[in-house]
Amino acid sequence: MRSNTLLIVLLMASLGLNAYLLLSQSIGLPVMTGALGLSSNSLKARPRGDSATIKSGNGQRRQLESLFRVGDKKNDKALLVADLNDAFLAGDFDTAIDGWQWLSSNEVSLARQLKTQWLSRAEQWLLEDKIESVKLLTEAWLQARPYDKALRYLQVQWQLAAGQVENALETLYALMKELPATEQGRFVREISEIVDAEVARLSEQKAWQPMITFLERLLWHEPQHPPYLLMLAKAHIELQQYAQAKTLLYSLQFNAYYAEQVKSLLAIIALSDLQSMSIALEQQREHYLVSGLVDNRVNIRLMIDTGASISVMSADYFNRIKNQLGPEFIRNATINTAGGVVKAPIYQFASFEIGDYRIPNMEFVVMTLENSGSKNNGDGLLGMNYLKAFNFQINQENSRLLLKPR
Repeated sequence: MRSNTLLIVLLMASLGLNAYLLLSQSIGLPVMTGALGLSSNSLKARPRGDSATIKSGNGQRRQLESLFRVGDKKNDKALLVADLNDAFLAGDFDTAIDGWQWLSSNEVSLARQLKTQWLSRAEQWLLEDKIESVKLLTEAWLQARPYDKALRYLQVQWQLAAGQVENALETLYALMKELPATEQGRFVREISEIVDAEVARLSEQKAWQPMITFLERLLWHEPQHPPYLLMLAKAHIELQQYAQAKTLLYSLQFNAYYAEQVKSLLAIIALSDLQSMSIALEQQREHYLVSGLVDNRVNIRLMIDTGASISVMSADYFNRIKNQLGPEFIRNATINTAGGVVKAPIYQFASFEIGDYRIPNMEFVVMTLENSGSKNNGDGLLGMNYLKAFNFQINQENSRLLLKPR
């Protein structure tokens, strides 16, 4: 009798369970404890693609849509958000974003709260140097919402954290152009700060060519932007690309704010041009010494004397080099000096040159000079018999001798 009673009870329980399962399939009644058939721990335990996880497509939407039509709606919503959070924290961003998309269409307030939480968590990940996680999240989310400004700004943040400065600036420029002018100020300041930091980094590394490439890319977005033009000119000057630098600076010379900096940079270029086509002089009080080469073999230091018709070589210096060079005696000459008229021999050397400016058959008067060979006086005087062969100019401000063939 007892066995029959037990058998009947088991049979009734079995029939009841089967009826419940059939009913749950027909009207969408949740069978498991978690929303969408997930418990809080099941998402992490199961591999992606498991039948118990949230899936994309029509099947997922039917499950999501049926969720709030049965049972305790308030509790079901909480379970859904918990499951989506589990997916988010597990790095299953496709699943999390699919669910968030449904919430955005059906439970706007919940979706907004979830988005705020996830963006805050992504910023925390960046502080923890979890850049790859933020990148994957942003890429998955932007596929669903490609024009979302908050997501694109998150993209800027991970690009900067990853050192992708140029890509971050491209994203910022695109965002800024979508805003009215009255709202662009924040992006303008942020772009300026990023550019200044990158220019400082490249300057410290003396990476002038990468800096030029970087600034030229920025000028595509802001043509004729004075700060970029000025920094670009400086980079060209560092590479001695003076023609390019001058073109950029000329475009700024009438800008009142940058006029002084432009003037200073043009002066640097002018001095460089001067140095490239002139000879350095050594100033000694009101006089200048210049180095030359006798017979393409022996160095000599001469004090420039534009009042002397012929160059002078000290007797001491002549006696040291005459056997080595074998100069030709020309004649004796009468020379007017500060101490009176003296007679002195004139010798001719095969050549004399200063820098690239050479003349043949250079004549020197050989005579005794006080303190010749000293640091202050040199080995003689450079007179007009050399200088008249050229158009010459002494730039006293920069101590340079300019020579041009006649």
